[in-house]
Amino acid sequence: MRKQCYWVLIGFICLTGQPAHAEVSAAVVQQVFHPYANGKPSAEGLAPGTTVSKDAWEPAKGYLPPEILERIKAGEFAFTVQETTDLPVSKAYIEATKQHAEQVKIGADSELEGYVAGLPFPALDLADPQAGLKAAWNLRHRDFGDIMQVWNTFRILLESGSAEREFENYWVVAYGMHRPATDGMNPNKWEKDGILFKEFYHLLTPFDMKNTMSLRHRYVRDQANDDNWMYTPASRKIRKVIVKHDEAAYDSGELNDDYFGFWGYIRSYDWKFLGSRRLLAPAGAQVASTAWGGRGKWYPVDSWELREMLVLESTPKDDNHPYSKRVLYIDQQMFVPVYTLLYDQQGKHQKTLFDLYGNPKYSPGNEQVRVPVLIGESMIDYENKSASVTIVTKVLYNAPLPDDFFSLDKMVARGQ
Repeated sequence: MRKQCYWVLIGFICLTGQPAHAEVSAAVVQQVFHPYANGKPSAEGLAPGTTVSKDAWEPAKGYLPPEILERIKAGEFAFTVQETTDLPVSKAYIEATKQHAEQVKIGADSELEGYVAGLPFPALDLADPQAGLKAAWNLRHRDFGDIMQVWNTFRILLESGSAEREFENYWVVAYGMHRPATDGMNPNKWEKDGILFKEFYHLLTPFDMKNTMSLRHRYVRDQANDDNWMYTPASRKIRKVIVKHDEAAYDSGELNDDYFGFWGYIRSYDWKFLGSRRLLAPAGAQVASTAWGGRGKWYPVDSWELREMLVLESTPKDDNHPYSKRVLYIDQQMFVPVYTLLYDQQGKHQKTLFDLYGNPKYSPGNEQVRVPVLIGESMIDYENKSASVTIVTKVLYNAPLPDDFFSLDKMVARGQ
């Protein structure tokens, strides 16, 4: 049987026979994971070294969402353009995509079927009614490496730039399912429990909250709820808790769903793929930690660059959700959102979330890493005139952890 496909990322029509478990074509792999191999993107008036500001924004029109361009026109921030950076993910992830993606499909319950590892759906078709849902599953299985550890300072900044609150913390996520084997090692140690990843959070300051910790188990089935535990120094006990994804942590304005663009349950939203665009984005900065500036020191002001991007819209199924929708602008090569626009219940643009990924060559200890290297995050809340800014002090990928790292007993021991 012949299958007709219109591949939005390449822009040509292909008619190919699809044998069972065929490999993804070299052309698809090239376009998705190596979009700059044949030349860096360019645009008139946006050559490297160009400054985009309130006095020189016209060339960026059409290369930024209107909501972000309006903030530049208002003088809230400015940036300089740099040459596009090639930021491929790991070879093992790309090879897993090539070998396994053709067998992946969405089941009747909207769960993945046939998924092994890599990017589940490298080709997204605007005419496919499931394209948005497929893109959401791509987000769930983006390549963050096997283990990511982040030491950071989290600040809630007022419009003056002063910090209303500040926390130092240590955050870890480790994946135990659907990771490609590397160097003969199988990282998928939680398959029998159905746990996709474990996430640990440890507050280091302020003093009155020091050693508050949390642990999350995210299950591979989206229909399954997370398991969450919390340790508080006052009680010196661990208790199981229910974490509501549509609530904010520490009065920050950043919902539990919001981290990394989207960190919630796929099932809680309707998803719509809006296509691909070439846009300016704060990616590939040649720094280990983002520089913040502009209004309130809320904005990433390292160099921005032209990137091939995908646009994905999610609408909450719950009418009482604080957002009417979110629009994620996803870097095609890394498949991570680099900015996300969030709209209040009346449809007004309320927040902008920036997730910053830098050039690994400038991240100490990660120079040879081929995953999106986190260098900062900022959630700007225009209604409340504040922002939650994550200042990365250190990030480390794929460093082994002790077998008992995520155990509840270990959490108690850390709190003593």
